[in-house]
Amino acid sequence: MRKRLLLVYRGLSPYALVLGIIGVIAFAAVAPGLGSDSSPLPISLLKDVGIFMIFFNQGVLLPGEALRKGLKEWPLHILIQSYLYIFIPLITAALLWLTRDIFVQPDLRMGFLFLSFLPTTVATAVGLTTLSHGNVTGALFNCTLSAVLGTILVPLYGLKWLQSGAAESGINLGETLGGIFLIIIVPLILGQCLRPKLENRFHHHRIAINRLNSGVILFIVWASFCSSFELQVWSKVDTTDLVICFLGASVLLAISSLLIWKLSGLIALDPASKVTAFFCGSQKSLSIGLPLSALMFGSADSGVNLSLLVIPLLIYHPAQMLLGGWLVPRFARSLRPHPTVPVEEVEKAV
Repeated sequence: MRKRLLLVYRGLSPYALVLGIIGVIAFAAVAPGLGSDSSPLPISLLKDVGIFMIFFNQGVLLPGEALRKGLKEWPLHILIQSYLYIFIPLITAALLWLTRDIFVQPDLRMGFLFLSFLPTTVATAVGLTTLSHGNVTGALFNCTLSAVLGTILVPLYGLKWLQSGAAESGINLGETLGGIFLIIIVPLILGQCLRPKLENRFHHHRIAINRLNSGVILFIVWASFCSSFELQVWSKVDTTDLVICFLGASVLLAISSLLIWKLSGLIALDPASKVTAFFCGSQKSLSIGLPLSALMFGSADSGVNLSLLVIPLLIYHPAQMLLGGWLVPRFARSLRPHPTVPVEEVEKAV
């Protein structure tokens, strides 16, 4: 019996965060007042503290050494970073324009734009690249660079595009960027500065740290949905828009994945680097996206319903995990191991 339970646990563990998100949404529906703005709990303060902790942990765990080691593979880096921050936003904008007459819910549409700006995943992209025998050095470099760029680029040009002018939306742009600097950039820099002293300890307790980060993400999702259920936001959303949202996230993932694969072939990347480009270029980070969304759009003055804004990201994230899990054995069979990074460094990154 114990062995069977262990097998079930191992089988579900890759989807633990997804299952947790479903669970906290159900809990929010049952008792929305506990996590809404009227809650006796200091929800806003707890969010800020949790986000600070996530990005401090991110700063300690980001392998800055990978930036120095991977500088030579510049065609791969240019492709991935430009794809993440230019191509995918343009693809998303084109899809939203094509569906403008049938997909009209403004918060869901904004959610797709927000999704398109986000950086790639770190642990997932590096882990899938490693299992596929891809170019791990390239993956480490681009995941690290993307995480740093994302925390700067998403607030700087994301707010202006997403909101079509901060004055119209009611957002105080200077105050918002100041909060982002204090709660994201400062802990990220602090974590990198303390990395030499804390790296080994964090690596030793990496499972507990990952669970802590996941707990903060679940808390943000729970609080967001508590507010939406209390305000009865979902009664105002058309079922057709939700269906289109699910289909749209799937179509965006399919197009993004296929196009990055074709582009990596056009610039003649080697097979291992093509796999790296595929995983690093088409994925979007839930662990960075949710804290950023809470900071940028979590206040009542934003004019955006956060629980609707994050729906495209909550659909896209598990979809990319399922696609990656399905493709890994197929990539692995076609590639030899790419031993450019010591195993210890890969384990620390993942």
